[in-house]
Amino acid sequence: MAKMEGRLRSVDLVVEVHDARIPFTGRNPVFRDKLFSVRPHILVLNKRDLIDQEKYRPLVEEKLRDEGIDHVLWTDCKKKKKKALDDLKHMMIDCLRSDYRFNRTVKTEYQVMVVGIPNSGKSSLINGLRSVNMDKKKNAVVEGARPGVTVRMQNRVRILDRPLIYILDTPGVLNPYVRSVEENMKLGLCENVLETTLNMEHVADYLLYWMNKQEDYSYLKALELDGPPTDDIKELLTRICQKRNMILVMNIPGKGHFNRWNYKNANEIFLSTFRKKLIDDCFLDKDKL
Repeated sequence: MAKMEGRLRSVDLVVEVHDARIPFTGRNPVFRDKLFSVRPHILVLNKRDLIDQEKYRPLVEEKLRDEGIDHVLWTDCKKKKKKALDDLKHMMIDCLRSDYRFNRTVKTEYQVMVVGIPNSGKSSLINGLRSVNMDKKKNAVVEGARPGVTVRMQNRVRILDRPLIYILDTPGVLNPYVRSVEENMKLGLCENVLETTLNMEHVADYLLYWMNKQEDYSYLKALELDGPPTDDIKELLTRICQKRNMILVMNIPGKGHFNRWNYKNANEIFLSTFRKKLIDDCFLDKDKL
């Protein structure tokens, strides 16, 4: 955060990227005080393909307007959809040209800072803008399927010639002081924190609790399981193992071989029903609307 604050004098616009499945959970409150209050701000809600936009988009945007956030864009940066990226480009240009630049009035180029929590799609967005606007196929910023891939302030990446716009990529910054246990579970489900910092069976248990609470039993169909819903994660994982014959053969010296259910793989399969949108509803922030 301190490094980002130090770069603010050379930045004309802040673009915040966040996961559309959790538009309110995990967003760093310090951003608003330190960054958004002094520079124009666009909120990009990425991974829009993983939620029911028709159902949730109006509700989310209404709440964000109440919070003073007027520039909101929904994207799926991995797929590099041209229309969404063009919409973002035009929104950026409008914000840049409508705001007074203070100490940067003599500069002929614009500079944009991209911020957000880990694994929200910041690097994918930068590469998508560069690919669509500059016809560059090779990624300028490293992308990864795990949080924390971008670990330091990057060099500038040119994403547009007219007007000349450079963009910075920054490490995802997540405020660790305001998260409840439930928020931790949501972030774990969306892979916005390293799995090594969480017990993934607890995350799966939370997913099961959350779905049953919503009376959404579509996980049974996604997992091809017969029988009634359950609120016992161990029972669910056992049923997954039985259905798929997922047996782990263990060899203990002096005791021989024995079999056990492969609960770890079953846990990953259950989590994938959410992460791959195999269930009916993947929007986790209903309680915040």
